[in-house]
Amino acid sequence: MYHPTTRVLTVLELLQTHGRMNGPDLAARLEVNVRTIRHYITLLQDLGIPIEAERGRGGAYRLRPGFKLPPLMFTDDEAVALTLGLIAARRLGITAAAPATEGALAKVERVLPEATRERVQAIQQTLRLEMPMLRVSPDNAVVVTFSTAVQQSRRVQFAYRSWRGELTERAIDPYG
Repeated sequence: MYHPTTRVLTVLELLQTHGRMNGPDLAARLEVNVRTIRHYITLLQDLGIPIEAERGRGGAYRLRPGFKLPPLMFTDDEAVALTLGLIAARRLGITAAAPATEGALAKVERVLPEATRERVQAIQQTLRLEMPMLRVSPDNAVVVTFSTAVQQSRRVQFAYRSWRGELTERAIDPYG
């Protein structure tokens, strides 16, 4: 028979997959009673997972619309690619939020199997990227704004200060 933790996670997976399920259906799938399903739902809600319960004859459980747990399973090659990308972003200085880069690297490391984690740590400890670093890191909001403008073929207007200190308004059509 399954471990209770496995059953709780299975309830979450079923709700993500099916969207809406009633207690008796969940109980039948997990081979437990409806009271146990209510307990599992409470455990998930206590973990901060937004499960809504509809009462009554046609009632059911469902995840709050729009809520999805992100998958955190990476292949070895994906983990290496993420690590290389984050190291390059750090080296190039294209992210103003250094704590975000370090936090992402730490999260990736934390969820990896030991063998993959060792490969990723070896890359972080030994790889040196010899690239020119930006003098000033662009604000993340600016990078997102310009990237969105390129993607949507939109014009961007902004204030520009010349090297002489003259302030002018500019409008550009960014292409990349």
